[in-house]
Amino acid sequence: MYLNEQVVADYISHQIAFSFVFDEEGLVLKTQGHFLDVGLLQHGSKITEILPENLIQRYYSFLSSEHDQFKVQLIINRNSETLFVNCIFSKLIGGEIELLGYISENNNKEASIPIDKLPYPIAIVKKDGEVMQMNNLFINYFIDRELIVRPLFIQKVIKTNELSPEKFDYLRMIESDANSRAVLCHYNRDKINQTFLLNLIPLSDEKPNLYLATVKDLTQFIEVQKNLEVQNEELKRQVQEEFDINKSYELKLLKKNRLESLGEIASGIFHELNQPLTHLSLKIDNMLEKYRKGDLNEDYLFVKTEQVQRQITRMRGIIDEMKQFSIVPDQRDELINVKEVLDCSLEDVSYLKVQGLVLIVKQLEDLKISGTGRELEQVFVNVLSNSLQALQLKMQKEKSFKPKLRIVFEKKEKLVRIVFIDNGLGASGDLKKLLKPFYTTKKNEGGTGLGLFIVNNLMRKMNGNIELKAREGRYFKTILTFPAIH
Repeated sequence: MYLNEQVVADYISHQIAFSFVFDEEGLVLKTQGHFLDVGLLQHGSKITEILPENLIQRYYSFLSSEHDQFKVQLIINRNSETLFVNCIFSKLIGGEIELLGYISENNNKEASIPIDKLPYPIAIVKKDGEVMQMNNLFINYFIDRELIVRPLFIQKVIKTNELSPEKFDYLRMIESDANSRAVLCHYNRDKINQTFLLNLIPLSDEKPNLYLATVKDLTQFIEVQKNLEVQNEELKRQVQEEFDINKSYELKLLKKNRLESLGEIASGIFHELNQPLTHLSLKIDNMLEKYRKGDLNEDYLFVKTEQVQRQITRMRGIIDEMKQFSIVPDQRDELINVKEVLDCSLEDVSYLKVQGLVLIVKQLEDLKISGTGRELEQVFVNVLSNSLQALQLKMQKEKSFKPKLRIVFEKKEKLVRIVFIDNGLGASGDLKKLLKPFYTTKKNEGGTGLGLFIVNNLMRKMNGNIELKAREGRYFKTILTFPAIH
């Protein structure tokens, strides 16, 4: 973030942020200024204790030159604030050197683009690699020094470590006009490895020499995967130890079942995370596209940020369930507005585009059931995803196909029924097999066989029931039945 309005308001009364006078040996003779008073710049007896090394080198080059002044911009990154200061070194009579620092109110208008409100690290970079603009998230993610001298180049800012799949090469990434992506690793300020996805996107024709550098942090999702692998390996080790102690068939079977259960849970968690991750990625890509076209506004950003936060909350809930899979949850049922949950679920699967889809929803406004909203949303999202994917596959086979999806709410005496019916690929044979784990009719299309298995388990948890009816090539109907609330 270049110096924002609040920071300007805080410091505008101080025309000179700091002032130093040095002798020819670099000893500090005089100091004053508001930055020193509030701790944004440290006191020191020598110039080497105050200024960064690369600026010290330029300082001594200035001493041996014939020039009376030289100017440089300094970035102070301390106490969660990022301040840009114009510095002027001047030679005084008697051999002393004066350094004056002024707060920059210009903030580099050459690349002035409002990026502070975007919810991820982002920077504006020139074609030669010079960083023209960056928000606080970008600074905190990559820069661990408190004092930085401009010009600043992205090749030096982003430093990969030995765990990185590839070395960062800015010039190679911008050789193509298309968006360029790279998965990289670096150590943060606490020496902890972070894995991130770096996107370099050319800006509009009006600014042909500028690139948008955005960062998506992948560390959390990779850590979840690693933790699952560690748990899996630990469980295998425990199974083997107990197997060696007791050779009985019953103990072998027990441990084998434990391992299979963990495999089902692990596969299920990845299946459930894939949908919100895909949705989250598309939302962020849409925001970037809006931003690139100059159509980004606060209302749109607020709505999309809320949607992104909801997906993150959903993923956190799934991850928490994985962590607590061996503990009986102390979770109380709540009264769920089914219409609101369906609306959220339809928004969650909006990335599954079906050209010309006719969607018919016949719903009761005041329909309520007992359970948890997040679990009911998981049920709806899995059922809707199956229907939309089946419609997509049928459209690929039949060009004249007209896709339809109908959702009907019914309330009869003591039961609530929610029916999903599509005219997609349908199915044949024993439909009860679809409720078993890892059984799928879409292996060639990447099906995992876990969607309806997860739905069936969640329905049982909510004292509900799932019924499947289908005819191959004609339709597929999913009927969800719940106890009514009176």
